[in-house]
Amino acid sequence: MTDLADPSKAKVFIVGYNPASAYSASNVDYERYIDSLLNRNGESCRGFYQDVTQRSPTRGNIEMFGDKLKVNGVSDILETNVVCYGAGKKKYLSLPANAGGKNRGTVIFRMLLEEIKPKAVVVHGAGVAKEFSRAVGISPALPSPANSENKFVQRELSNGSTVFVIPSLALPAYRNWPSSPLQSFCHWSDDYLDEISKRVSRVCSA
Repeated sequence: MTDLADPSKAKVFIVGYNPASAYSASNVDYERYIDSLLNRNGESCRGFYQDVTQRSPTRGNIEMFGDKLKVNGVSDILETNVVCYGAGKKKYLSLPANAGGKNRGTVIFRMLLEEIKPKAVVVHGAGVAKEFSRAVGISPALPSPANSENKFVQRELSNGSTVFVIPSLALPAYRNWPSSPLQSFCHWSDDYLDEISKRVSRVCSA
């Protein structure tokens, strides 16, 4: 998912596990699909998504984070997944109907990362961090996300990208961010994502 006419110009990846909303290729016009990926000929990624899938409950959180990045001057964003294969829930990837899908989806992601070489990659969720490490071949693996509003997890990759690991934006995990010690009934995601956005902006400006 991107608003860029040329996705190869993306400076930032927002990375989840796998697409929550799958759709049948038999119901999609190929030319429209390609045009939507490149936001051309009157088509757009977001418009296509809205027409062929049910809106994921996580989408609002990803768009909220994307808006925070834009406020900090970062608009060249590509939203993707470490497993680029739509199977609904993560557990469905192991079903016979999806045999091979996870492997092929991981190859697609690895190709995107190698070809585009974004300046920053924001990985959200502990499971995504582990799968990202396996997909890219990082050793030692990326650490789990921070469990405090004052801790930030980031790592430099050999391709020059800076990876930020944050708690999950996906529902229902997003509701389980730990509460701020100063605000026991309000988790600290908003302020934390503001700070992450500023850090990503600095990396992109360097």
